[in-house]
Amino acid sequence: MKPGRPARDDAIELSAYLRAMRRGTVAVAVCALVGAIAGVLWTVRTPRVYSSTSAVLVADAPLYLAREGEEGAKWFTIDTEAARLVSAPVLEAARQATGERNIRTKLHIAAVPTTKVLKITYRSTDRRAAEKGATAMTATYLQLRRDEFEARRDDRVELIGQQIATLNARLDETLITGRSTAAKVAEQRATRQAIAAQIAARQTESRQVRVTSAYPGQVLRVGGTTAAERINPLVPPVTGLLIGGLAGLLLAAIRSSRLGTASDLTRLVPGGTVVKLRLHDPDGNRTRSWDPITTGVLGMGAGTVLITPPDRPPGELERAAADELSAALRHHGRRAWVIDQSVLPADTVPAANRRSRTSTVLVTGGGITSEPGSVLAALAGHVVLVVTPRTRQRALAEAVHRAGQVGATVQGVVLLTRPGRLVPAVLRRSI
Repeated sequence: MKPGRPARDDAIELSAYLRAMRRGTVAVAVCALVGAIAGVLWTVRTPRVYSSTSAVLVADAPLYLAREGEEGAKWFTIDTEAARLVSAPVLEAARQATGERNIRTKLHIAAVPTTKVLKITYRSTDRRAAEKGATAMTATYLQLRRDEFEARRDDRVELIGQQIATLNARLDETLITGRSTAAKVAEQRATRQAIAAQIAARQTESRQVRVTSAYPGQVLRVGGTTAAERINPLVPPVTGLLIGGLAGLLLAAIRSSRLGTASDLTRLVPGGTVVKLRLHDPDGNRTRSWDPITTGVLGMGAGTVLITPPDRPPGELERAAADELSAALRHHGRRAWVIDQSVLPADTVPAANRRSRTSTVLVTGGGITSEPGSVLAALAGHVVLVVTPRTRQRALAEAVHRAGQVGATVQGVVLLTRPGRLVPAVLRRSI
């Protein structure tokens, strides 16, 4: 058999992709299933998270605190109140109540649309800590808001008192200097009446501010109702599924570069003879299994055949295969010997008895893609390649191409699957 030129290294057929996908389907499915099961087990082992939610109705700020244009005035919005809920005093109160750290990561603040209701949700793996955290935050928030309202009320009363003192000082300054005239008296009276009216207005405002309530709001629901859940329970299974699938793809990619079945050999060695064997099968005589190769060897007459793997030194598999081929040839009446190349001089092969067409020498040698193996193949002229499902497809293609380059004929390819217990090969030196 004279093989043609192998495909270019960068040439990849669509059928190769389809074969890789077909082979990798089981591996991808199994790996993805294992990853998903691992993710489910991880989810089951993850502790449950308890959520406790409290709702607070935020009361409007008193008018004296939100009077536009006044010094120190502040407009309160629901956003500012939400920010107050995660202030340092509130977080410290929750930390002391629960004994936990990283309080901010356990909180979720939300506002009910079109209302003045804030919802505080505290999450923890401890049920009691979740309840205590939400309750402590609510109480601390309302107390802080009340304290601020009272402090600002006191500041407002003090400011009004300062304004009244200033007006009284102005009132004392309304004295007539020089000669008293009717015009000056009338002007003094009008000024004093205006100042007195301002003082009276400030006094009225002060009394109103003093009795104004500093009501901060009220708790609509205390965080006593808790719900247990697992955070993102689908993430570990989906992640495991994806990682397992990727691992399966990687495994399939590795396996796709290996020989899988006899059909791969037929594709890589077009027109060649392929024999699929299981070494030392105890079920019975397998001489007939070698018929496709023995027919070619018998047809070549007396000569030498190199038994070799594509790209590595020969091992027990190749020696055992040579013994079986020798037995098959003897079954057909052909004298055959098995000789290991290591006992021969370098770059030589034993000569068969050319006067007898019943003499064949089988030499087990190194990989044909190596330089010594190529020399042996050229000297022998005939080659039988021995491969396993773990042999790389590229190695077999290169071996067939190298045999063609050195002028050797590939008599066949032996695919050894599931080798059993190996019997050491008996090496016979030609006499």
